Amino acid sequence: MNSILLVRLSAMGDLVQGIGAVRALHAVRPDLAITIVTQAPFAPLLDGLPGVRRVVPFRRDGGLAALWQVRAALRADRYDLALDLQGNWKSALVARLSGARRRIGAEAAARQEPASRMLLHRTVAVDGPPHPARIAWHLVREVAPGAPFLPPRLVAAPAELAAERAAVAAAGIDPARPFRVVVATDPADPRALRPAVVDRLVHAATGPALLLVGPAEAGLVLPPGVPVLRHGRGEPRRLIALGAVIAAADGRVVAPDTGAVHVLAAAGAACEVRFGSEDPRRTAPPTATALVHAAPPGCAPCRQRRCTHANGPVCMEFDAANARIVPLGLPPSSPGAA
Repeated sequence: MNSILLVRLSAMGDLVQGIGAVRALHAVRPDLAITIVTQAPFAPLLDGLPGVRRVVPFRRDGGLAALWQVRAALRADRYDLALDLQGNWKSALVARLSGARRRIGAEAAARQEPASRMLLHRTVAVDGPPHPARIAWHLVREVAPGAPFLPPRLVAAPAELAAERAAVAAAGIDPARPFRVVVATDPADPRALRPAVVDRLVHAATGPALLLVGPAEAGLVLPPGVPVLRHGRGEPRRLIALGAVIAAADGRVVAPDTGAVHVLAAAGAACEVRFGSEDPRRTAPPTATALVHAAPPGCAPCRQRRCTHANGPVCMEFDAANARIVPLGLPPSSPGAA
């Protein structure tokens, strides 16, 4: 076997979760030429990843035309094996369109759309909760049985680090001293930190605090008088650099379960991720501290995109003092591999 295709179209955090498996695969099988298909906005995250020969971008909203473009791009090569890391119809279809001689994915219980396994040749059992990092690890072990479980790791270029340090300084924060980053997202999302919690986090911090907002939060009302760092569209690598800056300063991130916190954690930042509607054992960054409400409502955890509780997402109305840490139960990483 010389070439392998990995399909992980979305979401950004789930793509990052699979990077540990890519690292492990390359460590055990450096002879393999690895190609990854992912959504176009996320493709820059994979720049320079060891072992990845090629990244094929996919336009999520491109319809059939996007699928045929990916097919044409993939058919330019020959793949011995395609691994469907995502587990839905679209990812399984991309694996099939690649023309790979063998197509493997996770078993039905670990797939987002179980029936999509009919587009594969074989499925693999996944023990424990279907965490994206666990699924990816089980799949790459079909190729490299000795592959260790490794956390994702992303590395910024020196120029990217310098630019992000300058951006942090321009926001009024000394990037060389410990600081806290609070990730603010649209409160209409039930996974978001509640506005009152965000306000407490930035004003009760023992040291300087910074609010991080992304392109989807351009119109978000933020607490007054707090430094804000804004990242725009098409800038995922800024998150890698910011994570490295936070780590170098011995800082900390407090965030809901969003794609941004997965990138920050993979870049080395210490992250406290707060969960309400979702089960941390299914989605939390492997290196993060996962917190949930100490006495959540009976409907939590859930997997709904819209909160149906009469008082809204009360499962996210908590601080560290009334929270409990959830062990993720992921396989131990190899010593020194983190």
